[in-house]
Amino acid sequence: MLRLKIILLTAVLLLCLRAPGQGRLVSVLREQTLTLEQQIDSVVLEFGLDVQKKDLAYAFRLLKLIKRKVHCVALTYRTVDPKGREVIASGLVSYPEHGPWRGTVEMSPYNREKSLCGTSRLYTTEVLASVLGYVALIPDNIGYGATDSLTIAYQMSGNSALVSAHLREAAKEYLQEHLDRKLPRKTFLFGYSLGAPNALALACHYTDNPESDVRLKAVCLGSGAYDPALALDLILQRGEMSYLFFPGMVRSLNSWLDAGLDPSQLFCGRVLEDYETITQGLDSPLDLAQEYGTDIHSYMHPHFFNGQESPDILRLKEALKSLSLLSETLHPLPASVEVVLRHSAEDDIVPVACTDALYQLLKAPWHQVTYHRNKKGTHYETAVRSFIDLALILL
Repeated sequence: MLRLKIILLTAVLLLCLRAPGQGRLVSVLREQTLTLEQQIDSVVLEFGLDVQKKDLAYAFRLLKLIKRKVHCVALTYRTVDPKGREVIASGLVSYPEHGPWRGTVEMSPYNREKSLCGTSRLYTTEVLASVLGYVALIPDNIGYGATDSLTIAYQMSGNSALVSAHLREAAKEYLQEHLDRKLPRKTFLFGYSLGAPNALALACHYTDNPESDVRLKAVCLGSGAYDPALALDLILQRGEMSYLFFPGMVRSLNSWLDAGLDPSQLFCGRVLEDYETITQGLDSPLDLAQEYGTDIHSYMHPHFFNGQESPDILRLKEALKSLSLLSETLHPLPASVEVVLRHSAEDDIVPVACTDALYQLLKAPWHQVTYHRNKKGTHYETAVRSFIDLALILL
């Protein structure tokens, strides 16, 4: 939490140093209009849910939204990287072409390869919120889009919160200048998997900064690693993971936290040999696991399992611990904010204990918290349920 406070303070100082009249918005890259029918196909393709395509299409047809058009705009804007340096980043803004705007939904994207970010495709699954009548804001985050020459900032939730908040400011400028419309203050936050801790950090950011002019209504979080160190320990105990994520995480820690981790002391075999290639963010961690195997004993250094933790392993765990959002000092959200959590006990990527721990911190008289803890369901099946959770809130 100390690191998060330092990042937030740095951002405030940078805001004060900006030249008078200099806004967030830099440029409009491109734009397009989509229909919901096209988006259903994309969701099915992205999550591999062939068996659910019929059900999804039927549900949306019941809502009579199948022909509703959504306009997507790719923007660039000024923000900061995890080291507090100003950068030009990119993000996607989507809104219904017709009808009133019911509010704003800020979507923290889940993990994906660099080529599949929102502004690269001028579409991402998260724009589905606009079908329900909302303006959706989806940052690419550091390492994607306009900043794809940089290392992906994995689990840097404090920075991701700022990147999202700054996209909101840029979107306000765009909507005012190009459409003469105001961004709705009523706001809902959503994050799944890698996006979940980012969305939680954004909720804390808005709570701590009432001058942001945000009327936060609800936060919907699914299957997040709110404590990366806890997630690592549990995955090591399990010995299996259908997601080859840790090499990219180590590269991120070295780039943004100057962790000084030696990959040769953390990995072995083909993963170590191909470390520079597989950590560039060009391939899906799911595809990498299929290529290199799901048995982590085959690529994590033996010191992880023989009880002789090396200095690099200890430094890795300490770095991951510094990124945890789970602490007794977790900022309580206002009593008016609804929180919906979801996770599956069968999740083989992010251990369910991460959400269990978050729930224990949040459940209190001043919190409206609902926790859907499924007994069955993969990480990806839970993603669909999390999107449905959000849709029910928005409806």
